[in-house]
Amino acid sequence: MAKKKMPNIAARFGPRYGSTLRKRWNLIMIKKTSLYECPQCMHKKLEWVSVGIWRCRKCGFTVAGGAYEPFLSRKIR
Repeated sequence: MAKKKMPNIAARFGPRYGSTLRKRWNLIMIKKTSLYECPQCMHKKLEWVSVGIWRCRKCGFTVAGGAYEPFLSRKIR
């Protein structure tokens, strides 16, 4: 039985741009598009809006954090 491959969103580039840059871009995009825990309602609904801005889909809470991964220094409650 063949080994199942992990999803690679950088596969759309094919052989272009070099393997190291494709791997680095893939890791950034996976971090950016995944959902994170909202510091206010504690649900995993925090999504990326633009660079450094994150918004919760459940409660509408908007927070400034990291560029591609939310970096919150403390819990807001």
